[in-house]
Amino acid sequence: MDKIYQGMKGTVQKLGLPATKSILFSVYQKQVRSNLHTVITMSPIGEIFRARLRQLPALVNCCTIDWFCPWPDSALQSVALQFLKDVEDLNVSETILNGIVVVFQFMHASVVEASERYLQELSRHNYVTPTSYLELLSSYTELINKKKGSLTEGVGRLKTGNFVTGKNSQDFLTVPSRPVQTADHF
Repeated sequence: MDKIYQGMKGTVQKLGLPATKSILFSVYQKQVRSNLHTVITMSPIGEIFRARLRQLPALVNCCTIDWFCPWPDSALQSVALQFLKDVEDLNVSETILNGIVVVFQFMHASVVEASERYLQELSRHNYVTPTSYLELLSSYTELINKKKGSLTEGVGRLKTGNFVTGKNSQDFLTVPSRPVQTADHF
């Protein structure tokens, strides 16, 4: 507190007020209130957001709400490209990688357009956020890994099957031939 009082003495003297502890602290509080900005970030999706707004109406009444604009195409491409470069064992050419990125960008843009039509036709909001795009990318990564696992498992089964089939065919070839008995022999 002493540091606060020492820091405020010059300001209080410029204002022409006596330097009492209560005045020093009051001037300090005014400066903090005028310079303090708080940033709260929340997703506008779901019941949790609505519940918070009902419980804390000052979040709407006493705040400036910045709704973020949609991402530009270059940002969507950059994020997808970086995300896909982090995928292990994604052995594709640059052309194919860029094609995948363009597909992701198109999918996100088409969902945004469909959400706008949904709002116009049904007067209901469907929020498409950057998080939605990141979830799309992570879902693709999970699907790639799942498919790689199943393909690796299939290759292993195929190799094992070929080995067994090859072994059985060798056994079949080494079986001594017996004469076939027909009904006439009995």
